[in-house]
Amino acid sequence: MALLTHLISTRWPEVITFVLVFARASGLIISAPFWGSKTVPVLVRVWTALLLAVATYPLVGIVSFDGSVSLLSLSMAIAGEIFLGLVLGWTGQLLFAAMRLAGQQIEIKSGLGLLQLVDPNEGGHSGIFAAFLELTAGLIFFSFNGHHLLIQALSSSYRIFPPAAEKFGVQLLQGLISSTGEIFIIALRVSAPVMIGLLLSDIVLGIISRAIPQMNVFIVAQPLQFGLVLLLLFLSLPTVVWFFIRQLPQPLGLSGFALP
Repeated sequence: MALLTHLISTRWPEVITFVLVFARASGLIISAPFWGSKTVPVLVRVWTALLLAVATYPLVGIVSFDGSVSLLSLSMAIAGEIFLGLVLGWTGQLLFAAMRLAGQQIEIKSGLGLLQLVDPNEGGHSGIFAAFLELTAGLIFFSFNGHHLLIQALSSSYRIFPPAAEKFGVQLLQGLISSTGEIFIIALRVSAPVMIGLLLSDIVLGIISRAIPQMNVFIVAQPLQFGLVLLLLFLSLPTVVWFFIRQLPQPLGLSGFALP
């Protein structure tokens, strides 16, 4: 204990720098895909964040505070680093949120919005197509080393935002707003083939109900649309995978923050 106290007192700037690096890595792990899941034990998250901090610490310059370091300034610096890490992890969650939203749009349009499954990842309930698209996104994410892109984004962030840097809140807020808007665009593109197919089926069923009034369209509409959703979803799945792969480097590259 005396050796640790002596080390901290003599290497105080290095200790502060490591604490800030660990805070940013912790924020990333909390909000990153898979690691931010409630099924991952807290101890595993802590050790993963610690390993990331040890790996990225040599890339960071020693933080130098002007004057004496107060508890308030240090706490604000740590909070800023955690917030920045949360934003970095959110860029990885962006695609997953878009895929969930696309599945929810399909469920509402096909009339299956009330059918829910237990989602252990979010700790709540999720629809069938939302869970399916989210699991598909997870398989693609790890198959194409999306976790490596998250680590690269973490290491690259120190070139743009050094630890305890000031006046980066506006840039983070602008990047967060722009990246959040991408969720709706990606979800619309993913669900477009199924949504267009369901719209055309509604038009066809409307024409049939007008041409054959004796036919009860409502009896055949629900199973017909469910089968059509499954057919269109699996036919468009290769295109969805290709689109997801193309979108993968963009949010993780943090285009909103102008990272190289």
